[in-house]
Amino acid sequence: MSTELLTANPIKAEVGAMPETTGLNFFKEDPNLTFVLKNYLSKEEYDQALSPLTELGEVAGSRLDELSRIADKHTPELFTFNGKGEVINKVDYHPAYREMETIGYSKFGLAAMSHKPVLGFSTKLPHVLKYAFWYLFVQSEFGLACPMSMTDSAARILTLYASEEMKQTYLPLMTSTDMDELHTCSQFMTEKQGGSDVGINIVEARKVGDQWEIWGDKWFCSNVSSDLGLVLARPEGAPAGTKGLGMFLVPRRLPDGSLNKYRINRLKDKLGTRDMASGEIDFQGATAYVIGDLENGFKQMMSMVNNSRLSNAVRSTAMMRRSFLEALVSARGRAAFGSAIAEKPLMKETLFELLLDSEAATAMTFFTASVYDKADEGSEDDKRLSRVLTPLLKGYVCKRARNSTSEGMEARGGNGYIEDWVEPKLVRDALLGSIWEGTTNIVALDVLRSLVKVQAGDVFFNAVSSSIENLSNPLAQQTGQVLRKISEKIEAQAKKVIELDGPEQELPMKQLMNRMYHILAASLLLKEASAQITEQGSYRKLYMTLQYIHRYFLTNGFDDFSFSNPSLLEWFDAIVDWERVPDKAVEDLLKKVQQSVTL
Repeated sequence: MSTELLTANPIKAEVGAMPETTGLNFFKEDPNLTFVLKNYLSKEEYDQALSPLTELGEVAGSRLDELSRIADKHTPELFTFNGKGEVINKVDYHPAYREMETIGYSKFGLAAMSHKPVLGFSTKLPHVLKYAFWYLFVQSEFGLACPMSMTDSAARILTLYASEEMKQTYLPLMTSTDMDELHTCSQFMTEKQGGSDVGINIVEARKVGDQWEIWGDKWFCSNVSSDLGLVLARPEGAPAGTKGLGMFLVPRRLPDGSLNKYRINRLKDKLGTRDMASGEIDFQGATAYVIGDLENGFKQMMSMVNNSRLSNAVRSTAMMRRSFLEALVSARGRAAFGSAIAEKPLMKETLFELLLDSEAATAMTFFTASVYDKADEGSEDDKRLSRVLTPLLKGYVCKRARNSTSEGMEARGGNGYIEDWVEPKLVRDALLGSIWEGTTNIVALDVLRSLVKVQAGDVFFNAVSSSIENLSNPLAQQTGQVLRKISEKIEAQAKKVIELDGPEQELPMKQLMNRMYHILAASLLLKEASAQITEQGSYRKLYMTLQYIHRYFLTNGFDDFSFSNPSLLEWFDAIVDWERVPDKAVEDLLKKVQQSVTL
């Protein structure tokens, strides 16, 4: 099945048909991804990436998706002891999971590509291109992305902070694409009494002669069977709070081949990511190696967490895209009441909302990836900008993915609730995104800290302004004027929040976080719209931008109903199919938007 066939005559849907995306190439079916990448990458980078991206798109739409559904139904099994009562900490995975590991770690080098050349490239890949591969992979498999992300992020931590001896010993293993050599990694931070309040952690690090030992329990350890773990522990005599936490590398096996001294107590019975083992660990004097400065363990760990937060946002963006694609294929392939379901006005509204949220999230995640690239090159402003963007994306995108996956489930109808289809797995996995690496409340407070401690507000709103500058098209310019007015209002709101004290400062943060997300997302969509008008003569992206402004800024419970502008009925197919959209499609919508904003 191909969406080209489905869209050639969308009204001719099959009675009784139950179409899904199996067999589609997820890269070829996503012209928005191609458009975004071409605007961030050099022609040489894009041309070289085209073949492996196409290959991964085909794998994601076929074999990887099949393996993911099998592994989701066959969860890992823990064998803590052998027959002699000896601790072995063995986790058995289904062969489908092991094959997915080979695809992710080895065939496409997803955990290695930020650290060394893979896939025929002569250098390591920039974040923008790296996350394009992750975006395709996660449309079929979310659970394995967690161990891959932690292995990738841990390698970054070692590169930044570890001793040369530690780097030489472990980095080649962590970035290997040979499954016989590969050492995966995890982070063991959460404790029963702590949760998000890491400062009250009590797992202890004891200095015994020349080595360190870890004692105590960690409560939530994803990729619990990993070869290496980054552990936060409090050295004896260290002060309370996060300042007293050190970071340690704990290998599963010691240099002599023996198992390190810890026990996996049990695996978690999780709602989602069921194919990947999360568990509880009891450290019983495990040998550990200090990473960096003992006094900065928490700060070092947070740099890993921030990397994982961006990865988490990319993964949620991927699931939003998959949910839209499944809903579109299903709605166009099924008939009801005399026509394809996709022809019904309310279904068009549902599909368009899924598409709009997906493209906004894509714009935000790849922009943030480009900021990471510039920060790595030494840009201080981009380091500050990444400090606010990372929790911003984690807070909004991961939360919004819950809505997208559940709406996608409903769009398929009763089948969407049945485990034979992909939607239940998407919903279960999406629910985890806003919990991992800090709940929505925690990351909203992190956005606040970025505004207060590193004064990230100025670089953030400068990023908004720069996205709506140098617009050559008159309609885009007028839209930019609207966004500039809205941005000024949100910036003033942010300054008022900073001036508040105590609990009053925290109370509005989720609302401010969401508004900051929406204004930057809208400005990035407008920047893309300007490029599309210039390159293709199409106003498709400008239409999307205006719809985004209308939905997220100009309507609330006391305004007119926030349904789609009626023009959606006329331009729906052209928008979804990435056909050329003329300027007349946006003129009336622009007038309505302008009337709602005092310019």
